[in-house]
Amino acid sequence: MRFEERSFALLYLSDKLKFRNVAYGIETLSSRFSLPRHRHLHPYATVVLAGKFEESGYSGRILASAGDVLIHPALDCHANRMVSSGVRLIRLNWRDRTGVGGLYHLDRVDDIVRVAERDVVEAAQLLETTLHEKRQPSAGVKADWPDLLLADLLANESIRIGIWAELNGLARETVSRGFMAVYGIAPSVLRAEARSRMAWLRITRGFDSLSRIAADTGFADQAHMTRWVHRITGAPPAFWRQKAPLEPTAIPS
Repeated sequence: MRFEERSFALLYLSDKLKFRNVAYGIETLSSRFSLPRHRHLHPYATVVLAGKFEESGYSGRILASAGDVLIHPALDCHANRMVSSGVRLIRLNWRDRTGVGGLYHLDRVDDIVRVAERDVVEAAQLLETTLHEKRQPSAGVKADWPDLLLADLLANESIRIGIWAELNGLARETVSRGFMAVYGIAPSVLRAEARSRMAWLRITRGFDSLSRIAADTGFADQAHMTRWVHRITGAPPAFWRQKAPLEPTAIPS
């Protein structure tokens, strides 16, 4: 399948399976703009030009401000909340080779703005080159206990919420309610979603058997993986393997 055909097919799937699409280009958001948890099938990059907003998702919580660049990988899920008025940003297409997002900072975004005003494809290429040459971490990553819990959940699938709460001097109920308030989802469900996303990445970018992928990503069996992949994508693994191959040479670690 040629790149153009694959892109068209995935745009169709994005609409059919109720993913949120992205309009590329420059936009100013209302101070009342906010979005509860939602999913994007396609990877994209956001360059913040002015204002501040908070994003919470699989990469943790991020307070993005002018000069920050958010890389959203394929099948990302997050919520957005405006922190200030006058949030202005650029959304650009992104080539997701690793399945991993990130938050970076650029001292100057003027060149990207000028190019984006006339050609968003060229602006995306310029952003990729610029990040490769000059990127630096952003200070906007939060590190409160909900974010530390998320990092531990993703790093160690055997962690139990009650034990984690005790080790960190918190009540289990406080941890469960606080995490839900911040991320809009229970800790155990978010961990299962992240595991399902990793399985989906391997399904769409590699050639291992579904049973092997299920075992490697921590599911009890292939049927268990199938239910979760269907839950977060709207279609079973067999559908994705047959209908929507995504960069088969880019297999996440």
